[in-house]
Amino acid sequence: MKENLSLNANMDYDYILTGKAIYTLDEDHPAADWVAVKDKKIAKVGDGPIPEGCERKDFGDNIIIPGLIDSHVHAGQTAIMMGGVNLINAVTIEEVLNLIDERCKTTEDDLVFAPFFIVAQIEENRFPTRKELDAVSHGKKVMVISITLHTSAINTAAYEAVDYHGSTYGLTMDESGEFNGYLAEDEVNFYTLGELIAGISEEKYDSYITQFAQMCVENGITTAHCLEGQFVTGDIDLDLWLKRLDKGDLPLHCVLYPQMWDYEKSKKYNLPRHGGCLTLDGADLDYTMALDEPYTCRPEVRGDLYRKDSEVYELTAKAYADNKQIAFHAMGERAIDQVMDAYRRVIAEQGQKNLRLRVEHFTLPREAHIKMAAELGIVVSQQPEYTYLYGSPGGPIEQWFGEERSRRMEPYKYISDQGIIVAGGSDSPVNSLNPLTGIQGLVNARFDTRRMSVTEALKAYTYNAAYAAFEEDERGTIKEGYYADFTVLSEDPYEVSDRIDEIQVKGTISEGRVVFEK
Repeated sequence: MKENLSLNANMDYDYILTGKAIYTLDEDHPAADWVAVKDKKIAKVGDGPIPEGCERKDFGDNIIIPGLIDSHVHAGQTAIMMGGVNLINAVTIEEVLNLIDERCKTTEDDLVFAPFFIVAQIEENRFPTRKELDAVSHGKKVMVISITLHTSAINTAAYEAVDYHGSTYGLTMDESGEFNGYLAEDEVNFYTLGELIAGISEEKYDSYITQFAQMCVENGITTAHCLEGQFVTGDIDLDLWLKRLDKGDLPLHCVLYPQMWDYEKSKKYNLPRHGGCLTLDGADLDYTMALDEPYTCRPEVRGDLYRKDSEVYELTAKAYADNKQIAFHAMGERAIDQVMDAYRRVIAEQGQKNLRLRVEHFTLPREAHIKMAAELGIVVSQQPEYTYLYGSPGGPIEQWFGEERSRRMEPYKYISDQGIIVAGGSDSPVNSLNPLTGIQGLVNARFDTRRMSVTEALKAYTYNAAYAAFEEDERGTIKEGYYADFTVLSEDPYEVSDRIDEIQVKGTISEGRVVFEK
């Protein structure tokens, strides 16, 4: 029913939002002609004549959807890495060294990160050595970081800046027994990264938070699930994030996940959730996923579990007893085994509390894992851009895992059809921060077990992601009483569904405030 509201009835609205089309993703009212905003919230979702007597924000021929949500982002690392030496296109060690040399010669910073290194595309199929990095570092500390964040290489200056307490675990040695610069294990890699980042001043890190927030709104993101801790020694990034969130000056809403294995220490943050990307195994590019069967291209390798079953269970049991949602990173089948067994056990022992326990990535689930996730009410947080970019016929995923495993990798649609909430995210800086590339990946997925409709894909990055953080009753849908979070798109994703990744973000509105406009 269309309403023609009187002038007097609408004087209290802050403004009326209009565009070519408004897709609410509310099943009871899927499209609207206008939205009224008042005091950060949606006051009315309307059809028909636009109320008079109010300020109007008209986005013309652009499309308005609920504010996009990233359910899995390493916020601090995203800002830090985006300012580093981008190695995404490097295909030889010489190219890598030339790029690092140029940065080290010109920067005043004494610490240089070189992220987005893809060893599989490097002609020599290796990281640069410590001595090679020394030759181009000009006295700076240098760290070359895999695109997965799970492995890296450092120069002598960085090595000497970190106290390894006499341990050589994860430090790869050359034939003469000297450290060659390559950090092969998550634990030592994250420790080294954390020690180096911990040396960044509070003021500098705060500027990274500001940069991250700006990057988000430019990509149409109004809520980010920030997985912080674990990558900075002493978890000082968590302290700085909470301090910044208390100021309330960021242009988007952030949900903080404290990534800490020390559960007692995390209690001081008084958050209703624990974990995030707490790694139970590694990553595909680094050959560290805990697989059932070896990598197709590396038959001697099938990855390792990083934690004992007892560690995972005990942490889960403590958090669950305190009624906290918990989340773990699990990619390979054996890692998924580990987290699902812990979740099943604590629910059996303590009862079903509907805490929406999360599994991040859920990359190679077996059918039994999917069935159990549905039965236990598990939420799965996945990153569809990954399979879209790397899952082409004969592409990297098939090279690593073969055709059969490639087909069953991250079956978003099939998982969703079993009643499991699939929340979309980026895993930035591993993938791009742009949610539209993830939505493109869902709508245009290679296999029908992954491929979603436009509406389903949009919901993965709106309603579903809000649900993953218990916020579906206030965000993720354009509905009366919800926060006035909107993303404005240059084109209609329903009309250009084959090229959603080419759509531009023309505006971002967070809690009623226009925080980005193009």
